[in-house]
Amino acid sequence: MDDNLQASKQASKQASKQARNRTLDIYKGLLIILVVIRHVLQYSVTDEGGILTNIIWAIQMPGFMLVSGYFSARNVENTHELSKRIVGSMQHYALPFLSWWFLVSVLLLGSFDRNVLTAANHIAFHVDSGMWFLWVVFILSIIANICNYISSRNTAYYAVKTAAAALVMLGMLGVLGILVGIRFIGIKFILYYSVFYGSGWVIRKTQDTWKRFIDKYSSLIAFVAIVCFSAIVFNYDLYHCEDNLISIALRCIAGFSGNIVLLWSANRYKNNFERLRLDYIGLCTLEIYTTHMYVNGLMSTGNTSGFFTATGFANFIVSLILTITFTVILTMIIKSIPFTNFLLYGENEAQLIA
Repeated sequence: MDDNLQASKQASKQASKQARNRTLDIYKGLLIILVVIRHVLQYSVTDEGGILTNIIWAIQMPGFMLVSGYFSARNVENTHELSKRIVGSMQHYALPFLSWWFLVSVLLLGSFDRNVLTAANHIAFHVDSGMWFLWVVFILSIIANICNYISSRNTAYYAVKTAAAALVMLGMLGVLGILVGIRFIGIKFILYYSVFYGSGWVIRKTQDTWKRFIDKYSSLIAFVAIVCFSAIVFNYDLYHCEDNLISIALRCIAGFSGNIVLLWSANRYKNNFERLRLDYIGLCTLEIYTTHMYVNGLMSTGNTSGFFTATGFANFIVSLILTITFTVILTMIIKSIPFTNFLLYGENEAQLIA
């Protein structure tokens, strides 16, 4: 019986590996590495890496939103499947977001004097105090699944109906933001990153139309993208600029163009990246993202010099090594216990076997 179960697991893993898009796994691996480097820079050097932070920040989260939106596009044939996918999003995104905030930050580490109500009021208006990416993807995944349900029905003008539904739902969030505050439940982040998430969704839905053209001119497109990206990030501080229309437009252009270059690189050097196991790292992005947040400040007391100094660079390297080491150790411990694996990573044994 055990041998059969083990063989079933191995066969399932092998089939999943063959079915996966390895380029996108590598792409996600590159993105999570950028996220870790960016956060270590934030705590280990006084200038947060200078231009390096500007480059990474322009790419990292827009990239994750693009790939999350891409994978969210699928057929949802009936309301039962729709509700099932919404529950799945609650488990994979909302549960880890709430668990890391309340169980770890508040109750375990003692934030807000372990007052859950105060912590709840704070996180409601300051989603970025926690793992905001998970919350934003959760809300956008609900919108995406409703759009999946509408577009899968193939009724008259279904494309128009799908676009209208998405705009209505985002518009309702916008109205709520005007009435209560744009930071309430992360509305500011949801509306901004919906551009990237929605683009990923549309790319997946329409890829049969444009894929051959993109493949043919991929190098030219990548060249134009890197020129646009470089022109922006080397001349404009995207990370510290105000949220006006010009800044938002430049952030969007930099986000799209930078990720075109990163995706082109992931595909162009796929074999090299696979040898470095970046595709495997790309399968563990949620675990790395959540866990490293609690260990990347280990060397913050040494944060006394800029990145481009001997002391600052040494502090960054030591901090990076420690962050990676403790992230791997903690991840292995959390995943080895089914209860914590479910609460903090949204996974359970049944999913791992299936």
